[in-house]
Formats: sequence, C-alpha cells, structure tokens
Amino acid sequence: MSLSLPLDAERYYPDRREPVDRWFQTASASNVRTTIEVIAELAGPTCSAVVDPFAGGGSSAVAARLMNLPFHGIELDPVLACVSLAKSRATTGHAELLRRLPPIHDLESLRSVLTALPLLAGADDAAVASCLAVVLALRASRDSPLSHEDIVGDLVRHRPPRPNSRLASADATTLVPWGPLHVPEEGAVLYTSPQFGHRSPLLDAPPRLYAAARKVLTATGAFHGRQTAPRDAGFVGTSVSMLRQAAAMMRSATVVIEHEPDDAGHDATEETLERAAAALPGRIHGPRVIVCGEFTWRGPLSLVVFDLR
Repeated sequence: MSLSLPLDAERYYPDRREPVDRWFQTASASNVRTTIEVIAELAGPTCSAVVDPFAGGGSSAVAARLMNLPFHGIELDPVLACVSLAKSRATTGHAELLRRLPPIHDLESLRSVLTALPLLAGADDAAVASCLAVVLALRASRDSPLSHEDIVGDLVRHRPPRPNSRLASADATTLVPWGPLHVPEEGAVLYTSPQFGHRSPLLDAPPRLYAAARKVLTATGAFHGRQTAPRDAGFVGTSVSMLRQAAAMMRSATVVIEHEPDDAGHDATEETLERAAAALPGRIHGPRVIVCGEFTWRGPLSLVVFDLR
C-alpha cells in the first residue's frame, strides 16, 4: 500500500512554538501538525471526531481543535487530564476569568484561585478555567512560568473548540470512562499512544498539585480514576484491553496506535495486530504497520493501523 504520509520520525517531535499545545508537552508527545496529516490521510474528510484513550498532554486534543472536530479523551494521570481538558475546551473567556484573580506562581496561589473561581462563573466555565489554573501551576512548579498573556494570545489566534468535546480521567482499559465519554458510534478516528515501556517518560508533578487536579476533575464530573496506577500489562496487553472497551462503544472507526519498541528493544506491532484480531473476531479490517523511522534509543516509531468495523 502506497501512502503519502510523512515518514520522517523527526516530524513527530512536538513543536515548542505550537499555540495552545506549547502550554505543556510531555517528552513523548506527538507533533500536532503531523498528527493532523496522519488523520487526514488515514481517516479522510468524513472523520467525525478524534478519540484518544491515552490523551497524555493533549497534542491530539489540539489536532482535533485545529481540524474543527470534537475531541473525546481519556487520561489516567489527573494533572495531564487537566492539561488535555484545558487544551480541548479553553476559550479566551476562560482565560479572562483567571486574569481577574491573583497570578498563579505556586501551589498556595493555585489554592486561592480554585476557591474563588466558582464564585466568578458557572460550573462549566469554572471547571475549564480551573484546568487552565492547574496548567499554570504545573508550569510554575517546573520553573518555566506561563503567563495569562501567553494563554490569551494563543487562544485569540486559535480555532475555537467544539462545544461537545469531552474528557474523562480514568483507566481506558476499563469500561468505567467510556460511557460518560459519549464517543461517536461511527466515523471517528481513534488516535493514541499507549506507554511504550517502564522507561517511558512519566510526569513527576508535586503531590499537592495532583490533589488539586483530582479536586478539579471531581468537581467537573470528569474524575473516574483511582489513586494508584493499574498493573502494567505491557504495550500489547494495554492496547488490546483498551480496544475491547472502544469496540463495545464504537461500531466503526479508523484506529491508529503509535508504537515504539519496549525497553528491551522488542517490536510488538505484529503481536498487537494478532491479539487485537483474536480479541475482536471479524472486526479488524485492513491491518497494516507503517514504519516511520528511528524515534528514540528504543528503535523505530511505527503506526499500527486498521479499520474497526
């Protein structure tokens, strides 16, 4: 099969200048513009939404926003869930709410802002603004402050979010978050990147920031998670468990799963396709692996692609 996809792995690294996405990018994040090209190539112009069950820092949320598509994300880490929710739903109005409050320069100032926000806005607006506040606190905790002016400037020149975008903070390998997510039954692209191995970069945020993020997400009804991470089932086990839940909710979708060899250099692309086909008999169509080239010390970045029907 001949594809015009960008196969240079360098183009998968995030752009530090990308508006909205630059608010916070995980070390393993994808480039927003490349994500858009991949979705356009593989899902076509009839794509109805972007679904990311391992949303991370929200690069796919920004891609969906730029494509004028709803975003449906799941992320277990509550701080990253706040980042993804902010990227997928924030407007200049939410940023202006924060401007009316003291600047966020540490966790104590975050606490004051989160207490005051519900007094200034309706529940939904306060929820999104609170997630923006968590983003500002996260940046401040890393000695790389992000200003209100940076956020407002990005939002002014960015496409507005689709109002029906949703995010749940939970384990995507369980059924719990999928119902509230209201993913489209047909026509969406499921574009995601499960953790590649034990040495995959993980977020290391202050414990009190995690507590604040859980509080924000609980107030919005988005927190369905737990205090501890689920047992590590490896790339294949995690991917297949997630696909079981997705397939229970979606009659059809284009599935794109980013893959990188694990810590021992094992390539699991073919195993992922085989186990997905065994777990979902008759529903995996047109399976293929697109190798994009060397990405990190582990080996080549690949895309595991198939149609779910």
